Amino acid sequence: MRNRIAFSEHVEQMKWEDFHFDVMPVNTLPPLEDPEDIDNSFTFCDALLDAFKEATGKEVLKILFISPEDISNSKYFGIAYLEDKEIFTAEIENTSLFNEWFTVVDERTSRNEITTSKVYFFGANSFSCQPISNFKNNMVFDKTGVFISKEIPNEFIAEKLTKEKADFIAPFIQLDAESRFEKVVQQFVQLVHTKGLTIIPPKNNDAIYSEFEAAAGYPFPTIIKEFLTLHNGVQNSAIMGAEKIFQEWKDWQRIYNDWTQKELLDTYSTNEGKTLLMYTTPYWIPFFDLQNGNFLAFDFAPDKKGTAGQIIRFGADQEIGYIQADSLDLFLASLMDDEGDIQDYEWFRSE
Repeated sequence: MRNRIAFSEHVEQMKWEDFHFDVMPVNTLPPLEDPEDIDNSFTFCDALLDAFKEATGKEVLKILFISPEDISNSKYFGIAYLEDKEIFTAEIENTSLFNEWFTVVDERTSRNEITTSKVYFFGANSFSCQPISNFKNNMVFDKTGVFISKEIPNEFIAEKLTKEKADFIAPFIQLDAESRFEKVVQQFVQLVHTKGLTIIPPKNNDAIYSEFEAAAGYPFPTIIKEFLTLHNGVQNSAIMGAEKIFQEWKDWQRIYNDWTQKELLDTYSTNEGKTLLMYTTPYWIPFFDLQNGNFLAFDFAPDKKGTAGQIIRFGADQEIGYIQADSLDLFLASLMDDEGDIQDYEWFRSE
């Protein structure tokens, strides 16, 4: 198929005329029932993703959709990034239904702007656009290969991005945290008694620890194993058992894998220099559920001023990790007095 090519460094040298744009029908659009539906843009996006999948027989990671200035009698173009690092280019068949749908979508994104050619970026659960004039030196049509290369999805350079993240975090990894188990036991027993908590009895978690090591590439840390010999979670509280700890770690690991090092690192925010300026890392193991996607975690990749096994706060509402306590026993002690930031959360409920 002449309009499908393998992506390589040579793509950067290609011009618009080097790509083939055969006409491709879009039979995946439903009838337009409500022009005011706020989900129309995503319906349109999903339909295009499905249409390119039908045309190529491959999963579509991302589409660059180029609209004309005059949508009544000009051409639409699509550049699709496929699995297996392939590029597929096509002209979209401009049927009355397609034109009807795009007119609605374009009105929702341009509002009162002067009609102009745009580049739309479509992907799973993502939809955005910008005027084609935002790309300097008429890049879209004069330096098409450079344009395509700049917009490649992360999946195209997964090996490079994985190495970049691994190289960054390697100097900070500290898996051998100091055990202060006697103090942890003392503070935990006192906390349970003072707050009237009900412990879920501990159990054998060897299978979970083995699964964790296989997924993480490092052993489940000893200080957390020790803590889990005291409980398997605490009823009506934020303290999590082994299964939930592993599940939440996996959820955050997926985010870490999907994002680039640049996306994960936030150099605009500041903290005490004890935690990395990261959104998440594989060496933060959540154990305390603050709700709404926020957690406290053990940190085994502290920054230069930090300590292995320190307790940090991170999650959906945090740009980076923040220090909560220097150790687990100190954190448990703070819960008895409801000191610090933790008092803002309903971390336990009396039965």
